[in-house]
Amino acid sequence: MAYDALSLSVLVKEFKDTLTGGKITKIYQPEKDEIVLFVFNKQTYKLLISANAGVNRAHITNASFDNPKTAPTFCMLLRKHITNAQITDINQMPFERVIEFSLSVSDELGYKKDMRLIFELTGKTSNIILTNGDYTVLDSIKHLPQDLDSKRIIMAGAKYNFFLPQEKIPPFDYSRIQLFLAKCSTPLRKTLPETLLGVSQSTVNEIMRGLDENDHTALNNAQIIERLKNYEKNILSPRPNVVLKNGAPIDVNPFDYNSVKGDKVFYESLNEAHDNYYYLLDKAQRFLSKAKSVSTIVKNAVSRTEKKLAIQRQSILEAQTRETYKQYGDLILSNLWQAKGDKLTCCNYYDGKDVTIDLDKSLTPQQNAQAYYKKYRKLKSSAEHNDKLVEENQKLLDYLLTIKDSLRYCNENDDLELIKEELTSLGLIKEKQQKKKTETPVKPLKYDINGYSVFVGKNNAQNNYVTFKMSKPEDIWLHTQKIHSSHVLIINGKKEEVPFEVIEKAAEICAYYSQASDGTKIPVDYTAKINVKKPPKSPLGYVIYNTYQTVLVNPNRHITELA
Repeated sequence: MAYDALSLSVLVKEFKDTLTGGKITKIYQPEKDEIVLFVFNKQTYKLLISANAGVNRAHITNASFDNPKTAPTFCMLLRKHITNAQITDINQMPFERVIEFSLSVSDELGYKKDMRLIFELTGKTSNIILTNGDYTVLDSIKHLPQDLDSKRIIMAGAKYNFFLPQEKIPPFDYSRIQLFLAKCSTPLRKTLPETLLGVSQSTVNEIMRGLDENDHTALNNAQIIERLKNYEKNILSPRPNVVLKNGAPIDVNPFDYNSVKGDKVFYESLNEAHDNYYYLLDKAQRFLSKAKSVSTIVKNAVSRTEKKLAIQRQSILEAQTRETYKQYGDLILSNLWQAKGDKLTCCNYYDGKDVTIDLDKSLTPQQNAQAYYKKYRKLKSSAEHNDKLVEENQKLLDYLLTIKDSLRYCNENDDLELIKEELTSLGLIKEKQQKKKTETPVKPLKYDINGYSVFVGKNNAQNNYVTFKMSKPEDIWLHTQKIHSSHVLIINGKKEEVPFEVIEKAAEICAYYSQASDGTKIPVDYTAKINVKKPPKSPLGYVIYNTYQTVLVNPNRHITELA
């Protein structure tokens, strides 16, 4: 994630434009390391400042927050000193992840006084600090261990000092960077974050995209300088976006990072992008927590079925020797006069070679023959039984794998409920007694492609609904060839030939929602829905079709086409 000092500078500029001149009307502390400032500036804005070690951040948010009945000590201090304070300025320590909010507030006697609210976004040591106008610390939201020899002591009564200047090169000081590059002999992808001030590894990856990190020629160095200049231009005119993979957020950037792959949703401001990123991240994490138990059930069911299949197939292999036992029984009965002692050596008239057969001395020759016939019948019966079991369990395994695959794209509670219903029908989840059973709504994805409605099933229930409930004979149905995928349906309301570009985009979406989503040139079959049939007693989502055409495509979610 590109949450470095450069990205933060975009947020600070948005803060200055939006909040400067505003008045702090309310202060919440919903978490022990997080505060929310309600700022009125023509309208009310909620500024979230979090010093949480895992997700330290600051942005304007639309989220709702609970106000604890008993306010924590730091919250009471803030309410005492900065309620009704006016934000006079917002600044960032140059190329550092430190924001300073300059405040002006009237005291009990009506005299104006200055206050400072300082936020340090420094990972585990992130902190929110309140000082007076002379930078004397009143308190901080975290009380971190202090080294008395340190020049930066954060405790009540101490003088607040900003971070000491680092011996690094500012990222846009191109003359110094050129000198450094000319002398550098180490891999640049690792060296640049340690050399440039306020630059994260994510930013360096964008700058070095497509360049050789071990190439120290003048040409390569000139390309790096050019990339830095482009980065500076992009920071000044940002295009904030959130990057998604399978519907879950994986990154948020101030502009379009070509080094980061995924579906990108663009926003008007970086604050809005950050707010949506953390909202989606929280939603995804909560959903993953719910989905974990379902995923474990499916994983265990797949593992058990695979073990059963391995045992049954081994039994079938062992049963292939059964004809030998039948032959032994025949040979003993054909050579009764020689069947004495514990072995019988005779000519095997099945292949013309001599064979030695073990005999049980406690049994008569006829009884030995019957013993071999019994082994033959037992193995034959075992093979026939295991053949049926293998067929059944292979179908079950294929079905379980479709469920497992659909979990990759499951990001809504309703989707998860549909999968739970499938697992309940298989007996993998115990059915709960309910007074009134409510039907889970089936909501397949909907796209609008060049005026055509395209529906995509994300699980077996949705696939069945899309293929057999929503469709008409003239609609176009798509599925990847010979591998699991979503069922995709193009509604042909115009009852004319669907343009190939629509079919191609629908095929790309189908390939994206398949087992081959990370591949290229995926074969996708398409046909009129009238050609798609469901065999009797087949599992949910299982279909057959014989008439079709095939197109080779690269997976693409086409998020901008979502209706």
